[in-house]
Amino acid sequence: MKTLSSKCEVAIYYGGFRRFGGVNSHLRALEKTLVKDGYVVTVVTLDQLPFLCRYIPHIVEKLVNLFNLPIGFLCKGYVTRLLYRALFDTRVDIRIFEDIYISWNSKIPTVTVLHAVWSDNLQAYSVCESDVDRLKCAEIKIINQISHPLITVSYPYRDFLENVHFPKSLSRRIGVVELGVDQTNLHFDYKFRQLKSIVYTGALEARKNVLFLLQVFRQLSIVDSAYKLTIIGDGPEMKSLRDFVDTNNLSVSFLGRLSNENVTSELLKHSIYLHTSTKESFSYALLEAKLAGLKTCAYDRLQVPSDFIDIGVATFDVDDWCQAIVSMELQPKAFRAENYTVEKMAESTLRLAR
Repeated sequence: MKTLSSKCEVAIYYGGFRRFGGVNSHLRALEKTLVKDGYVVTVVTLDQLPFLCRYIPHIVEKLVNLFNLPIGFLCKGYVTRLLYRALFDTRVDIRIFEDIYISWNSKIPTVTVLHAVWSDNLQAYSVCESDVDRLKCAEIKIINQISHPLITVSYPYRDFLENVHFPKSLSRRIGVVELGVDQTNLHFDYKFRQLKSIVYTGALEARKNVLFLLQVFRQLSIVDSAYKLTIIGDGPEMKSLRDFVDTNNLSVSFLGRLSNENVTSELLKHSIYLHTSTKESFSYALLEAKLAGLKTCAYDRLQVPSDFIDIGVATFDVDDWCQAIVSMELQPKAFRAENYTVEKMAESTLRLAR
């Protein structure tokens, strides 16, 4: 990557804590790649706030949502932006915002990344259509008021936002920079791969639909008891998922949350990656599964790059998923890994910011 200078300063703003998840993966990858290429990088997250301010955005979110769901998510972004502007609105060469809700306009070259919008990620909540529409109207206003380049993470998700979710409502075009992962040490040994071994990696939460995954596996076990399932990740549904496994006496291993290196090592032991999520705008999990040479099976209406899914299932019918797995050929489809490198992602992001 060509840098402006060895002292070019980049600030990356994220409206959450530095933990796990797709946005954090993007943040870490950008930071590491830019530092390697000579940039001076400052990352601003809730962790950088004074201790007494650190949890204010989440408190506001929960209080507002208690009486006015889902507007609390919007208010959390507004409060976070207010705190960041008060404490971290310093002069840098380039700004990258990881969230439309905390983004602000300035004369500094800037790009905002739209990983997802809240109005499209309310699967864990019971929200009436009129309240979702109120949130959509606010998000449309936020997007239209951003004066610098705005990008999202896949072409299918961009098309979904412009033509389905916010039809004829956006006054500006959204660009696309597909995400990438570090492929420096992408040298795999397949000799320990188990042919009827299924793996899932990700958060154990409503949007990921992991209970349905277990229902599919229960049916699959009846058809062929040789199948095994490994689940990597943690989340609010862990206990209920474990209870389901114990009640149905299923051959499932829960490994909890693993480091990126250990996730890669674990993926290589399996042959099938099963992803029953109801909603994705990119999915690092599917990308990593493809890079590890697994056959991927997922809901075919996810807004992810088309080459992430080998076998797409059009319904959430247990028998349809079971049949797709039993009948699949284990040889994965061709995949162009070079399209999803951190170097390409970082270079494209900075080019748009400038």
